[in-house]
Amino acid sequence: MDSEAALASRFRRLVFASSFGTALENYDMFIYALIAPVVFDTLFFPKVDPYVGMILVFATFSVGFVARPLGSIVFGHFGDRIGRKNVLITTLLLMGIASTVIGILPSYARVGVWAPIFLVFLRICQGIAMGGETGGAAVLTLENAPTKKRGFYASCVQIGGPSGVVLASLIVSVLTGYYGKKAFQEWAWRIPFLLSFLLVIVGTYMRTQIDESFLFQKQEKVARVPIVEVFSKWKKSFFFALLPIMSQNVYFYAIGIFSIAFATRRLGMSQSSLTAGFLVANCLAMFTVPLYGHFSDRIGRRPFLMTGIALTALSVYPFFHILPLRNDFLLAAAIVVGAGILHPLMFSQEPSYTAELFATDVRYTGASVSKHLGSTLGGGLAPLIAASLIGRGENFTPVILYICSVSLAGFIAAFLAPESSKLSLSRER
Repeated sequence: MDSEAALASRFRRLVFASSFGTALENYDMFIYALIAPVVFDTLFFPKVDPYVGMILVFATFSVGFVARPLGSIVFGHFGDRIGRKNVLITTLLLMGIASTVIGILPSYARVGVWAPIFLVFLRICQGIAMGGETGGAAVLTLENAPTKKRGFYASCVQIGGPSGVVLASLIVSVLTGYYGKKAFQEWAWRIPFLLSFLLVIVGTYMRTQIDESFLFQKQEKVARVPIVEVFSKWKKSFFFALLPIMSQNVYFYAIGIFSIAFATRRLGMSQSSLTAGFLVANCLAMFTVPLYGHFSDRIGRRPFLMTGIALTALSVYPFFHILPLRNDFLLAAAIVVGAGILHPLMFSQEPSYTAELFATDVRYTGASVSKHLGSTLGGGLAPLIAASLIGRGENFTPVILYICSVSLAGFIAAFLAPESSKLSLSRER
């Protein structure tokens, strides 16, 4: 009985450490996402047209996503060959160091063109770290979880996503309110990045105290080059995972990051109101994500995925017709419904669904590469593509068609995929 209690205690510690680390990684990424569109164009791209400046800011945002697949390949390789735990400690340290350095980065006025060059380099480091983090944290938790609660515990790790956004949003809101918009844009924006240094120390210590994956330790086969195995022997699983991930990322970043930046910079709407709406949405998601994860253990992953993709696609048209009304309350409410209720239908299933589609010897690589390639093609490029499609006008029809097209591909993939909750994690090819 004591050994069972000790095992349960270690597993709870593992879930908490995985969630905490994922929250820190998302905090670092979303601090950039929230601050860059309203600060970085004047600091790092001051000599260009404001519209071009916005495009360049979104481009540096996208760079972090473009680097994610590289991180998922590199860290996935070592995660599948030498173990999950030490790789996850490395990704956390890399993210924390890159974010801290952004906080002390000199502006264009001080070092000229080197400022945006250093910024892009640090965004690449952040992307590489994120590419090895989120898929791996879910895999480590899933492989130690009870079979009938895999969806719930994997979704608990996924809470790190909205938790990181909530923490980032709160800190930005408090600093903006305390110091004022002018001081925040001049220097106080650096504080959230510098806080990463303290948070990553705590997260790293927590991860040194957790157990390695039970399934990884007992497996007899180790893939020589996991990424080659994924694309040669697990192609169907890869695309079944990739396309739904693209769908949920396109939707989330279009209604969250892009809409807030467009509304504040182009339409003159209240940044604090929309940021508050985004904050409420992610607070709500901290409850809806594990709730949907819990019921997916009974109903299955695919019903939630397909329902989420269908509902978000249907909601895009009214959402982008609310935006031009310039009504802060209506747009904030739409963000709450979209990011807090509809998006979690997909987001809650992502870690369990993707990891369950692959065997143990390639699971870290398969889950991470499909997740982060999907995040790059979906979320990372969504704000940039949306801004480019709209141009200098306010015609949102091309953006709506873009999101719905990606959603259709994701729905078809989820429909054709096997019900992953019924698959054994210990199976081989």
